[in-house]
Amino acid sequence: MASERILIVDDEPYVRTLMAAMLEKSNYTPVLASNGLEAIEHLEHDPPYDLILSDIVMNGLDGIGLLEKIREAQPDTPMVMVTAIHDVGVAISAMRKGAYDYLLKPFEKEQLLVTVRRALDYRRLVQQNSVYRHNLEQLVSARTEMLRQAMADLERSYDITLEALGDALDLKDAETEGHSRRVDRKSVV
Repeated sequence: MASERILIVDDEPYVRTLMAAMLEKSNYTPVLASNGLEAIEHLEHDPPYDLILSDIVMNGLDGIGLLEKIREAQPDTPMVMVTAIHDVGVAISAMRKGAYDYLLKPFEKEQLLVTVRRALDYRRLVQQNSVYRHNLEQLVSARTEMLRQAMADLERSYDITLEALGDALDLKDAETEGHSRRVDRKSVV
């Protein structure tokens, strides 16, 4: 099984390297970016990524700006904000803008791995739901077409039955021969 690719975006080289080492030991494939603009380049030229871990405060494009761009371009890719900002308002704002989770620095290896596993599980569920919904839509479309075809066949069968009954009526009595067809033509108009 191919390991999940995780984009790590942080302006501190030590933090990037530390997170990459922790993730590599757990069989993930980390890719490093030093700011939001570099992360966008990775996303455009080297997709797909299964998860993005990003700091909030960075030069150039910050973590919140990156989050907004990712929500537009790749809404199914979860993003976890990994930051030293201990402000609940910032965390709530990030979550409202679409962040999957918020991890405070300094963090333990196990905290990072649990958060990563949960985010990747969430992504898998979203993808499975999307596939299920697509398959369900195809099934509904196919069944609707089958129902339309059955209705058309039923209408043809009804018309043929009425015509056969009219022919049988005409054959029974020579004096009324053709009467049912004349009535049929007048009633259709």
